[in-house]
Amino acid sequence: MFSSIIFIQCRGRNIQVEENINVSQWIPDSEKFVLEYPLVGSENIFVYRTAEQTVQILERGTGIVFFGFKECSWCQLYAVFLNDTAKEMKMQRIFYCDIREDRANNTESYQRIVSILSGLLQYDDEGRQRVYVPDVTIVESGNIIGRDFETSKDTLGYESAQEYWNEERVAALKNRFRDGMNQIASKSCNSCD
Repeated sequence: MFSSIIFIQCRGRNIQVEENINVSQWIPDSEKFVLEYPLVGSENIFVYRTAEQTVQILERGTGIVFFGFKECSWCQLYAVFLNDTAKEMKMQRIFYCDIREDRANNTESYQRIVSILSGLLQYDDEGRQRVYVPDVTIVESGNIIGRDFETSKDTLGYESAQEYWNEERVAALKNRFRDGMNQIASKSCNSCD
């Protein structure tokens, strides 16, 4: 019987792993994130959280939660602005929740997220509240203190994020991020999740 061996390169090192091992568990979140969001660059502060972990953050944590998914072209550029602003504000990390599968399957965790954000979400064509992406929620001790979902549903007819995000809109977005981040900047997010 033959065993398959895969070699991957991580930060200039070759790592040998067996084929049936989940390689992504060994890759730091920042490196994994840049594979999905290449515009952000490797110096990003995103850390992955499941929908269930995100529920816990929203209920009693402090930090910045970014809902998105890599297939969303609007999320790709939005993540750059969020990361740049958070680093400028000396934030330690941004919690990233890929909401696509949970939303598509209407999982219990997704339903809990919608319940927590009830009244702050946009509505779908059937009148139900829905997490549209890109979405940023800023939470302090389980209290929602800021949200932004500017291009999550209505893009004002623009075809692409690059076309939409002119200097004026980017500056206004980063100012909204700063306002929310200022409220949690003095809090330590090391124990938020």
